[in-house]
Amino acid sequence: MNIQQEDFVNVVQRARVLGCRVPTGLALLPRNFDSATSKDQLLHESEAPTVRILWRRARLEETPIEPEGERFPQISEKSFEEWVGPTIFASAALLSQNPAVVSVALGVISNYLTDWFKGTAMDRRKVRLDVVVETGKSQYSKLHYEGPVEGLQDLAAIAREVGASEPKGD
Repeated sequence: MNIQQEDFVNVVQRARVLGCRVPTGLALLPRNFDSATSKDQLLHESEAPTVRILWRRARLEETPIEPEGERFPQISEKSFEEWVGPTIFASAALLSQNPAVVSVALGVISNYLTDWFKGTAMDRRKVRLDVVVETGKSQYSKLHYEGPVEGLQDLAAIAREVGASEPKGD
């Protein structure tokens, strides 16, 4: 299991610059959200619709960043042994109101992946997923995860810690 942490762009400002909705809670960010020069370049991972369905079934509310009536194209990295998930965003407000939301969101994905990987040798199963958390006013951190399905709960715990690590100033 490998979790790397790095600073991330200001999600609110970036959404506005790209002409997207500003996420206010749990959201999926396109793969190239931090580097695209226009909204037309944004690409979701092919698993984004699946994650949205899973969250909806679990009654988790997502705040889509796509403008009303628009969809971003998808990019696919298909493999039977590796699942590449979309970038998950959690706002500071959401984390302070419901600290367990990232655990629940990743737990839903983990349950799905347990079935998805059936028939694949345990040592060959790999998940790749990014979680971006708002750590304070205009500060964001990205956690990049690569490892087994079982490590997603460790990722959730680290995301909670990172989200709570900085003072939430006005």
